[in-house]
Amino acid sequence: MAALNEPSAIPTAPPGIQITKAGAIIRSSPQQLAALRNAFIAQHRLMLPSFLDNPLLDLIQKKLRDTEFCVVDRETGVELRPIDCTAYLATELLLNSPKLFRAIEQITGCARIACFSGRIYRRPASSSYFNRWHTDIAGEGRMVALSVNLNAEAYEGGALQIRSAKTHEILCEVYNRRCGDAIIFPVDEKFEHRVCEVESGAAKTALAGWFTSKPDPNSLFGRGR
Repeated sequence: MAALNEPSAIPTAPPGIQITKAGAIIRSSPQQLAALRNAFIAQHRLMLPSFLDNPLLDLIQKKLRDTEFCVVDRETGVELRPIDCTAYLATELLLNSPKLFRAIEQITGCARIACFSGRIYRRPASSSYFNRWHTDIAGEGRMVALSVNLNAEAYEGGALQIRSAKTHEILCEVYNRRCGDAIIFPVDEKFEHRVCEVESGAAKTALAGWFTSKPDPNSLFGRGR
């Protein structure tokens, strides 16, 4: 198992892949994207540093400070979600970018992306909030998962673990410590994943979702179809 604690130890993308209030900025060259694809295939995940820029993060965090959260108990675990979804919906609009879709396709080798959908969640340092092992496979054709750290304050724990669905061998354990950084990893029946419990410090807050091959009927774009 590879345990990675520092962002510099994880295969990283250049700052040219970034979401701003004005939209997606893709400055990575075809050669850089090809190198990232090799790292993604070899490591089963990839870190995208500064994926959300600071002005956009400030807006998201302000909206989250102003809303209350409610408990959501799902098959995959228990978490808190914001009652006011404005922060997520605004970010969803920005993430449904053809430029971003084409870059993710080149990095991961996935089929053509039709949609991004997901949610913002929070898990405090308590055993009441947890995430079970799962694959994320669903009817809307999820292909690549995305997780973005929205925490301005530090926390301990909360690592992403990926394991073999067949043998349950832990393939990697990744910590995303820096606000605005993202991790992408494949949605595949061969792999299961979970986010470990937060051990101490601030509650872990993240935006998580999926690049899909079909429009998600629960997303803004799916409802539009």
